Amino acid sequence: MPKHTMRVIDIDSHVYEPSAIWERYLDPKHYAVARAAFWHATDSDGDTTVVLNGKPARAMNRSKLVRQALWRPGMTLDSIGALDPDRYSGVNPGSQEPQARLKDMDALGIDAALLFPTLFAEYLPAVENPEMATLLASAYNDWLFDFSSAAPKRLLPAAFIPLHDVALAKAEVKRVAAKGFKAAVLRPSFVGDRFMNYRAYEPLWRLFEQLGLAVFVHPSPGVTNPEWTCAGPFIERVADYLKIGHDIAETAAPMMDAGTAFVAFFFCGHMEDYPKLKLAFAHAGASWVSLALEKVETFVTIMPGAKKISLEPEEVFLERPSLVGFDAWEVMVPRMHDFYGPIAAWGSRYPHHDTSTPQEAIDNLRRWDVPEETIAKMMGGNATRFLGLIWGPG
Repeated sequence: MPKHTMRVIDIDSHVYEPSAIWERYLDPKHYAVARAAFWHATDSDGDTTVVLNGKPARAMNRSKLVRQALWRPGMTLDSIGALDPDRYSGVNPGSQEPQARLKDMDALGIDAALLFPTLFAEYLPAVENPEMATLLASAYNDWLFDFSSAAPKRLLPAAFIPLHDVALAKAEVKRVAAKGFKAAVLRPSFVGDRFMNYRAYEPLWRLFEQLGLAVFVHPSPGVTNPEWTCAGPFIERVADYLKIGHDIAETAAPMMDAGTAFVAFFFCGHMEDYPKLKLAFAHAGASWVSLALEKVETFVTIMPGAKKISLEPEEVFLERPSLVGFDAWEVMVPRMHDFYGPIAAWGSRYPHHDTSTPQEAIDNLRRWDVPEETIAKMMGGNATRFLGLIWGPG
C-alpha cells in the first residue's frame, strides 16, 4: 500500500492500443483502407504484424518483450532486466482494460492519470493519407473516451491530433473538445515536410487557445520513422554502427525531439503569439528545460534576423500556463525546486518498462529537502490547476 497521503496526478501514463480500435471503432466502409494505412496486431505467441502505408513495417521491439506495456506494480528494474527476451510475457491488462488500470492506480496511490497513446504516437505521423490518419485518430480517441468513461474523474484522456491536414485537425479538435476532453497530444516530429510550429498550423494553435484545451507535446522513440523526421532513427543507426544490439532511442530521442519543439517555439515567437495557450511537455524529463531557456535567451540575442521577442523565462514560460513532466529519478529537478516547483508535474510512464511510482518521486524530492508544500504541488497540485480538475470532498 502507498505510504503517501497527498493527492497524486500522473501526467504521463499510457495505453497500449488494442485491435478493437480497428475492429469496432472504425466505420466499416473505411475499414480496409484504414487498416492498410496503419494496422498493428500481436498474436498469442508474441509475433507482431505492423502494416504502414500498405507495406510491412518495423515493430517497436526487437524481442518478444512488449516493453511499452509490460510493467506491473511490484516490478523492479532488476526483475525487468531478468525477463527472457525470447519469451512473450503478454501485456499488463491495465494498458487496455480500465478496471485493471484503476486497480493498479489504487495500489500505487494515484488519484488520476492522464492517458497517452503508444502505438498511435509512434506510427500515425508516418501515415501518408491525411484522411485515413484522421479517421484512425478519431477511432482511437473514441476508444480512449469510452475507456476513460469507466471513471471520468480518474482516467483523463488526451486526444491524439494528427498534423497531416490543418482543416481535418481542427475538426477533430472541435469534436473531442465537445466530448469533454481536457487535453490533446501532439508528437514533435515532422509530418510530411512540416513541423508543428510552421505558419500553416497557426489556425490550429489559435483554436487550442480559444477552447482552453491543454496541449501536451509528447515524443515517441521514433524507431519506426523515416530518419529525417525525428531523432530516434538516427540514434538507432548509431547504435547499429556501434553494435549495441538493442534499441536505445528512448534514452535520448524524447529529450531531443521535445527540446527541438521547445526551441522552435521560442525562436518563432510561438510562446508569445498564444499567451493563454496551455502548453505542456511530457515524457522527456524536465531537467533540460532550465538549460534550454538559458540557451535560447542567449542565442536569440546574438543571431541576426531573429524575431524580436522577449525571452526572459519569467515573462515567457514561467508566467504563462506552462507545465513540464518530470521523472521520479531526476536529480536536478529537486535541487532546483524553486524553479521547477510551480511548473513541474510527475509522470510515471506506466506501463512502460521504465515506469516509476509516486512514492519513488516523493522520496527523491524529500531526499533533497524540497518543502512538503512544493512536493504536493509537483505531485498533483500543478496538474490539477493546469488541467482545471475539480475535486469533490475527501
